[in-house]
Parts: sequence; C-alpha cells; structure tokens
Amino acid sequence: MEECSLYVSSSFCAFKGDGKDAWIFDVDDTMLSTVPYFKKHQFGGEMLNLTSLEGWMRETKAPALEHTLQLFHEIRGKGIKIFVISSRRESLRDATVDNLIKVGYHGWTSLILRGLEDEYKEVQSYKAETRKRLVEEGYRIWGIIGDQWSSFDGLPSAKRTFKLPNSLYYLTNRQVPDRIWSYLVLNSRASCNLGFAECHTC
Repeated sequence: MEECSLYVSSSFCAFKGDGKDAWIFDVDDTMLSTVPYFKKHQFGGEMLNLTSLEGWMRETKAPALEHTLQLFHEIRGKGIKIFVISSRRESLRDATVDNLIKVGYHGWTSLILRGLEDEYKEVQSYKAETRKRLVEEGYRIWGIIGDQWSSFDGLPSAKRTFKLPNSLYYLTNRQVPDRIWSYLVLNSRASCNLGFAECHTC
C-alpha cells in the first residue's frame, strides 16, 4: 500500500483533472475482508457453500481493510474517479453498498457487479470487458488494486497494478457452474475435477 501511495503522489501520475482520471478497486479481500467468514469455516477446510457465503455477505458485517480504506480516500481526495468492480452478483448490491458505507467507504463513482449476462463469463473476461467500456467512455485508468490476478489480466489494463496477498482462495479465470460462483478455496488436501490444483469446491 505504501508503494501505491507513493505512486499516486509521484510525478508519474500526471492527472488532468478533467473528470476522466480513474482508479479501480476490487471488493472482497481488497476493500472488505472475508477472513471472519472463513475463520468460522476452518479457513477453507470446509467445502465452500455459496448460500452460506452470500448469506454472510448480506449481513454486512465484513470489516474494512484499513490500509485500503486510507488509500481509497487518499485517491478520491485527488479528484480521481473510483470504480469498484467486483465478482459479486447484482443481487448483493444493496448489501455491498450498505457494508462499504458502514465501514467508511463513500464517494465512489460506480459500483459494478455481475449481472445475469455475466454469470458464465470468465472472471478475467468480465473485468477486462468492464475496463474496456470505461476506456471507451474516455477514462484513463491509472491503477487497479485487487487480491486476484483475474482483476488485472486482459486488455485494456491500467498504467499500474497493485496485487494484495490472499492466502485463503483464488478466483478462477475459467467458466464454472454457478453453484461454485468463482471462488476456489485453497486446500492442500483436495484436488479439483475442474482441472485446478488444490481447490476445494467440488
């Protein structure tokens, strides 16, 4: 986060101040932490239950990642438009907005969630297509902050990307059935019949 803050304040970021300077944030384990949920479920030692996870998200109890919260407001304070792009489904919009506001986030330009048309898209493709729409609207994407490589892969990208660590799970770039959503929880005792090493969702 320190590196990101230095970048935002450096001469490398020649923001034009015309309302088209943009930054992208992911939600889960970037802005909000899912650690409390996974702590109750053996940190990935249990098979992922989508209904349970989304039920927990609807409780709006996810805490903020404090360093991300500080950085969010630092970036917003420079007049940069913040786009929040998440793999969460559209049905979680109200809960996501409530949770973000509750822990101190506010003032983002747009919260983009997966609609029905995105359900079976690869995560990478979904996020890349969203970035493409922003670029076509004239936005300059200065940075992306996320905990999954799928937040950065594909074109167009940003001038800089900042990857946060996540030892609990990773998001697959492949299409998977909706019952699995996009989470693949790491577990060294399991292998996945979808072709992913060490996932525990099947």
